[in-house]
Amino acid sequence: MPPSVARGSIAMGFGANIRKLRTMEHLGQAQLAEMLGVSKETVCRWEKSRYAPRERYIEKLQALFGCTRDELVGEENGLAVKLANKRIVTDEDPAIHEMEGTFPVIDIESQKRRITHGQQNACAPVDVAKRHPHSVFVKIKGDEMSRIYPPGSLLLVDTTAKPWNGCAVLALADGKTPVIRRFAEGNDMIVLSSHSYATASPDLMFNKRRIRIIGVVVWYQASHDHTLN
Repeated sequence: MPPSVARGSIAMGFGANIRKLRTMEHLGQAQLAEMLGVSKETVCRWEKSRYAPRERYIEKLQALFGCTRDELVGEENGLAVKLANKRIVTDEDPAIHEMEGTFPVIDIESQKRRITHGQQNACAPVDVAKRHPHSVFVKIKGDEMSRIYPPGSLLLVDTTAKPWNGCAVLALADGKTPVIRRFAEGNDMIVLSSHSYATASPDLMFNKRRIRIIGVVVWYQASHDHTLN
């Protein structure tokens, strides 16, 4: 099959599947674009099946959503078709109590250089919880990432996800200072950047041996939406 035809087939299936995955994860087009390091217009064109994504973005999306390649790019066996054949759950459904997954909440205090494991839990949508079972919520102070996450948000961090350039990570800088930053990896160095409306924090640059990536931010809940228990 010629490459142009193959990429066209991917585009047709990919558009519906990525739109379904994005809405299941409660992400806007702009937020998904930020997480992948592309423009909002690119995500919009993908979802409208105007062109197929490059292979590196397919791999990033597989890692982010925890799905198979067929679920992501397939037209007949993709996720959109699979979910369309499932029944819709209503508020009266007896399984409604399964609509959320619960994760522990931790606090990070960069100035005190520590992570505090609290006694509280918070909930994420069940689809998110199933795709990222090995996660924790992070309660962070400050506005270093306010262009992506409103101050006071709870960030869900998947501790098993492999980071990619442009994603947001929870990291221990110098092995002791916890930070949430955008991740970029070079040959021997890792750069952690803020993405804020209010502050202009300098980039943090480390040799790979001097930094520990705890996990990748895969979902968030704004402060006015979340409840702790």
